[in-house]
Amino acid sequence: MFKTRKSPRPLTLAALGLAALCALPSVVQAHYIWIERGAKDARLYFGEVAEVREQSPGRLDDIRAPKAWALGAAVPGSGSADHTLTVARTQRYFSLAGALTPQLIARETSYPVKDWSASGLGIVKPMYYARHSAWPLKQPITSTSELPLDIQPVLGSTDAFLVLFNGKPLANTKLVTYAPNDWQQEHKTDDAGRVRLALPWQGQYVLEAIYKESQAGEFEGKSFDTIRHRATLTVVQTRGISAKGTGGGASGHGAMY
Repeated sequence: MFKTRKSPRPLTLAALGLAALCALPSVVQAHYIWIERGAKDARLYFGEVAEVREQSPGRLDDIRAPKAWALGAAVPGSGSADHTLTVARTQRYFSLAGALTPQLIARETSYPVKDWSASGLGIVKPMYYARHSAWPLKQPITSTSELPLDIQPVLGSTDAFLVLFNGKPLANTKLVTYAPNDWQQEHKTDDAGRVRLALPWQGQYVLEAIYKESQAGEFEGKSFDTIRHRATLTVVQTRGISAKGTGGGASGHGAMY
């Protein structure tokens, strides 16, 4: 049982993005969940997209009860109800099966309380969320399923993204981009919760954000001081430049939290 208590531009942008990514210093790494998909299936991973994908038995087992949805009508013309996906654990990931749509989301809220005091984070209740989105976004995201912390493409834009917490824009929030060739880049959202990103290379991009909520509580009999929300968005660039020979960007192992 989870309880809380009150506590006292295309070419130019691509070129600029390429230069910024190449110049980026090392970024502290940490674990999160993210979604990858093919034409007929999808997979939920836990770890760090460019570094490690946890397995079972092992740290993948900390992701105990993820839930996933395909957003919007599974069949055109059948309405806008979200479709629950079947989540099945494998040795290396969770398989997501069902009527997949252009918007997929997943969340893991049963992750155990962790003592990360050694990393300066205190006693924490981690919460993980993931979205996989068609990109560029051509239709509004309409859904009855919500992620408390969410990263979304901006409708009609090829470079703008929005970070939300409980449906409201998060200003001055760090957003980390993991490019298909392992380069990483950090930005901060503006006052409207938006950030503009160049995605110069072909392939999969994972965007990640964290929000620390000063909300104490108890989960499974263990008290915590804060809730640490962590969200990802996965999009695929199909028209970028080839990433071949451009790998080896900012990376490095840090605390596994």
